[in-house]
Amino acid sequence: MDFKLDAALQFKSSTGLVHARFKTLSRKARVVLIALAAIVLSVAHYTFIDSSYYAREQESQSHMQAAEFSWDNVEPRRQLDWTSCYSDNKCARLLLPLDYDTPDGPTTAIAIRMIPAADQDNYRGTIFLNPGGPGGSGVDFLERSGTNISRIVGPSFDVLSFDPRGIGRTTPLASCFETASQRAIWATQEGHQLIDASDESLGIIHARAEVLAQRCKELLGGEWGIGRFATTPYVARDMLEITQLLGQEQLQYWGFSYGSILGQYFAAMYPDRIKRVVIDGVCDAEYYRAPSWDTDLVYTEDVVDSLFTYCHQAGPKKCPIYDTSAAKIRERYFRVLDGVEKDAVPVALAEPPVVITRKALTSQLFRASYKPLAVFPLVAATIHALESRNQTALTALAQQIISPTECNCESSGARPIQSEASSVIECADGGVYPYDVDAFRRQYANMSEASPNFAPMWASSWVQCADWKIRPKWEFTAPLEAANTSHPLLVVSTRYDPVTPLTHARRVSKKFGGAALLTQESYGHCSISAPSLCTAKHIRAYFVNGTLPEEGSTCEVDELPLVGPTVRALSTEDKELLGALRSLVDSVPSFGRL
Repeated sequence: MDFKLDAALQFKSSTGLVHARFKTLSRKARVVLIALAAIVLSVAHYTFIDSSYYAREQESQSHMQAAEFSWDNVEPRRQLDWTSCYSDNKCARLLLPLDYDTPDGPTTAIAIRMIPAADQDNYRGTIFLNPGGPGGSGVDFLERSGTNISRIVGPSFDVLSFDPRGIGRTTPLASCFETASQRAIWATQEGHQLIDASDESLGIIHARAEVLAQRCKELLGGEWGIGRFATTPYVARDMLEITQLLGQEQLQYWGFSYGSILGQYFAAMYPDRIKRVVIDGVCDAEYYRAPSWDTDLVYTEDVVDSLFTYCHQAGPKKCPIYDTSAAKIRERYFRVLDGVEKDAVPVALAEPPVVITRKALTSQLFRASYKPLAVFPLVAATIHALESRNQTALTALAQQIISPTECNCESSGARPIQSEASSVIECADGGVYPYDVDAFRRQYANMSEASPNFAPMWASSWVQCADWKIRPKWEFTAPLEAANTSHPLLVVSTRYDPVTPLTHARRVSKKFGGAALLTQESYGHCSISAPSLCTAKHIRAYFVNGTLPEEGSTCEVDELPLVGPTVRALSTEDKELLGALRSLVDSVPSFGRL
């Protein structure tokens, strides 16, 4: 066989663990064997398994090491009262008013986490991070990425992130379900049908949107409900408050994806409070606020096509669906999708068992478009296994094709952190518009023209926010732009971003006086989707010295999906920096809309 994946599977067969005998094993034995299969597959060729698997394992170990720390034991205060946490980090819960016009009224307790600067002799202040969403946890993002971000910006900065209002460990939580199991059961009722413009499809998704909107209104929409106080302008105001409590008059910030929207709000609201602001993976905040959903997928199909191009460049030893041309690889991929649409594939021995549908494969490819370097190998391995109906391989891969649902009916006693913050924030940020079938079909037609494969994935947000029943108490309605900021913004975009296209970044860079645009020549969402020493050095120079790249600046990347590294000889410092960049690939934001 040509592929190391097949060699691994052949190895398992040679030990007598063939599919026929596998079925006779106990459930416990099957679980052990599946785990062994995943290990063998990863040893055979690590790039065929989604590298986020290893990130999750490392994250789990980190959580175990920090098991003694509990956010419940951190007393919320109106000042930053730091507590040691997660080894050498600092944590605090900051009480801020839900409504800044009522400073003595109800409060929110913002969970904040910081990695202190290692070089205190050359201290340059604190850089805030936002991981995207809306709905992404900054506390968790710092867990996964904070150390590597520190290596990029340099040791003289604190690196800080927080869970914005309604999210994660910040209270109150914007949850529209009473238990995690309730939410999980609701998710299973979504079904396997991709949304389209047909009456049947629209009826189902609109009904589900109505249920969620009504539940959120009942639980979060009262006079002091968090649903009225969790929108982006409030979070921008919170960032100003935290900056001032740190003793720093101006903001230093790196925001990814939705974080680029938050950065635009802050720069428009407080243009004289900018020290350094990087917005990366840029969505035009005016389009987000409008809301306009049909301009985001401009380059999504280009990212899809890059899978087939890189597979052909990589050759048969690195890509299991290699063929004599990129066009033939594309044909093979969509032949499998068409086949699965007609005849879904059961994987009975997976734990839990799954049925692989076209929706599942489309979702996998959409996730892969965010971070091709990490997930294209998994996509190729999945298609190869489906072509041959290799049940052993599909069993090992199943949990990376379809995320398993877990229903834990017994409460662990820990405070829940899952929420509906994504819908609560983006729907309240956007303007009011009624659910209208004709209007949806126009939006869907525009999305489908740009991306026929992923319009079904993107269109559901438009339906969810139609007739949203909670309006924020405070809305920032001024233009999201600034002729002058106290320091120019740095706008960063990949050439082909699947959901925040370069066209948005170009537009935004012209809305803020003096802003510079840096384009990374890669496919994926945000610059961290592909390691680039060039991009990292531009960002470091901006934070350290305020240096902006020249107009028209571009950066190549140092590793390509499936193909591998593009550079060999590096200095020790560059090797360390490249290692940090590679580790960040799994941190590409994929929360909420963005």
